[in-house]
This record gives sequence, structure tokens and C-alpha cells, in this order.
Amino acid sequence: MSKNFSKPVWLITGSSSGLGLALTRYALSQGHKVIATSRTPSKTPDLVSEVEQQGSKWLALDNTQSNQDIKATIEQAESLFGGIDVLVNNAGYCVLGALEDTPDAEIVAQMQTNFLGPVRIMQAVLPGMRTRRSGVILNVSSTQGFCPSQACGVYAASKAALEAISEACSVEVASFGIRVLIIEPGAFRTNFSSAGSAKIISPSEEYAGQHVVGQRLGHVVRLPEIAMGDPEKAARVMFESATGEGDAGLLIERERLLRIIIGPDSWKRIDEKVDELRRSTDLLKAVAASTNL
Repeated sequence: MSKNFSKPVWLITGSSSGLGLALTRYALSQGHKVIATSRTPSKTPDLVSEVEQQGSKWLALDNTQSNQDIKATIEQAESLFGGIDVLVNNAGYCVLGALEDTPDAEIVAQMQTNFLGPVRIMQAVLPGMRTRRSGVILNVSSTQGFCPSQACGVYAASKAALEAISEACSVEVASFGIRVLIIEPGAFRTNFSSAGSAKIISPSEEYAGQHVVGQRLGHVVRLPEIAMGDPEKAARVMFESATGEGDAGLLIERERLLRIIIGPDSWKRIDEKVDELRRSTDLLKAVAASTNL
């Protein structure tokens, strides 16, 4: 955290719904300044008013903007309260469907929003953090970014790319006092798979019905109603991860953890994935060693 501010300043993308809204409200409740952002603030005037009545600000920020436009928005944001101490790259959406059925344009749009947008925002925010020798970046990934499922391949790829660049960047900026954390949420009671947050590709005959893709799509569209995760509790963990406060924050900071698993469903999937990777490394140790000159 920056030592130049009495209260940290957050910039949170995708503040108008889901985890972004929950975290915006939680940070405000703790007396922190928040620069909330969304693609079209005029669509949520009540939320904009709620934030700005508490002495914070709401800006328009579209992840698909050009590098130059994003940089200009970040410069505007930094001028509001003197800098950005915590960046939360949360804005995004999901493309769902079989790979064979997914048009190229949808794949490009998915990577533009979930990967390239956050990367450009990080590039714009890092100089200020580096100058102050302080800052935290929370990049919101997904269990899918570590454990891809059928019908989620394109979405998972965008989050896996974000995870890869986050992990590399975390090492690059550590000497400047900047921490990069990867948030791994499971299923939460949000509008994740509703219209506007998801692009569902209608399955072709071969992938519909009882095929694993058809079954998965049927499950995902029900998540807003059946997911067990509480967004407000997730927001608390994310807040503690960034600030080093609370039981979660103290553990994460002491152990210098990179990936923050949120939700028992996420923990279970990731634990299974780690077991799978361990099985592969154990079985292939001799094979791997056999290829040297």
C-alpha cells in the first residue's frame, strides 16, 4: 500500500454487478476511496450516485478500448485522489460453447476483453505504482483458468492467459514493492451467465442434448440461481488479500501466496488438478530425463 495516502485508493473494473459491485461496496464500507468503473455508467445511475455520495468516483472504462484511450482514463483516475494503490481487474464476460461451434470473431472478442484489456490497464497503472514503490494488483481469473471444462474452452483460455501474464509480472515488479495476485473464484450467486455477462453459442446437433457440451451449458445457465457462493463474503476475502488484513490477508501476505482460491468448489477442482499434475510428473520423470544429450 502507498504510504502517501491516509486511505488506499482502489480502481475496480466491472463495478456495476457481481463481485465487482460487492468489492466496491466493501472497500467503501471500510473507509477506502474507490474509483469504480463500468462500460456504461449511465445504465446504473443509482449505483453511480451511491458511490459518489460517499466521496468516491465512478468513471467510464471499456476493456476493449485502445491502449491510448485506456491510458487516458487511467491518467484521469490517478488525478482524482493522487494515485491508485489497488487495481482490481474484474471486468469481463464469458463465451460458452463447443470450440468447433465458436466463430473466430467471438474468440477474438473474448481475448480482447478478458486478456488484452486487463493487460493494457496494468501497463497504464504500473508506472505510478513503481514510482511510489507500492501497489497491489488483483487480477480476477476463474477456476476455469486453471481447470478448463467442456463448453468453457474459449473463456478458460482467456483466463489462463491472464494468469500466465500475472505470474510473470508478479516476479518482474516485486522489487518495486508491487504485488500481483490471481483471484480464483468458483461459482457465486451473481449474473455471471446471464444476458450481457455471457455469450452462449448454440450447440450444433452433434454437441447438443446429452453431449457433455449440451449438459454443461444447461448447468451454467442455472448458476445465478443455484450457485452457493456469497459475493459479499468473496469481497471480504479479496479485500483482505489486497490489504493484508484479517485471517485471510495475514496468511496470504505471510506465505507470499500468488493464487487466492475463493469458494470450496474452486478449491476442490484445483486440488484435483494438482493431483492430476502430480501423477503426470511422477509417471513421466524418467521419460523427461531421457531426452538430454
